[in-house]
Amino acid sequence: MNNPGQKYQKPSERAAGFILNIFGWIRYIAGSTTTVMPRGHSVQHQGSKLGPGKSLRFQNILLVEDDTNRAEECIEAIRSYYVCGSVIIFVAHTYDAAVTYCENEDVNLVIMDADLDDEDGDGAALTRQFLSRKPELTILANSSSKFSNLKLTGSGAREILGKSTEKLKNWFLLHDPAGADR
Repeated sequence: MNNPGQKYQKPSERAAGFILNIFGWIRYIAGSTTTVMPRGHSVQHQGSKLGPGKSLRFQNILLVEDDTNRAEECIEAIRSYYVCGSVIIFVAHTYDAAVTYCENEDVNLVIMDADLDDEDGDGAALTRQFLSRKPELTILANSSSKFSNLKLTGSGAREILGKSTEKLKNWFLLHDPAGADR
């Protein structure tokens, strides 16, 4: 019955091997996606309905920040400002994640940290890359270092926030007033 070169397995061993093969196949299928978001996530924020004739200027925001605590502070500032309308915040903690979001999503505002703890590049390189692909893209410098903010503005960022959530809310009030509904 058994081939001389084949190892004899008990039925329970064969069943266990079969089940492990199925798990491996499922992990392979579930793990293979067309777009991989390395170290990033998105946050959907829904405020109340916009008034008639009003629209948001910045509905898709890319936040590039390697410090998760600072990213959460910025997300909360954006949520507290946009009491009206729907906004998606794409949060990228690495260079690769930022590039992936910018290439695959319709981002119209980037809040950029210059000093990423990433060997692939920094915020200045991302700013140059994003603006070469989308010259109309609005990029805000959001670094705690004055030198880093100057590096970002030298690469094409429009204004300096300097990690201040109040400056961010004031900037939104000037450039996207429909979100505050004031």
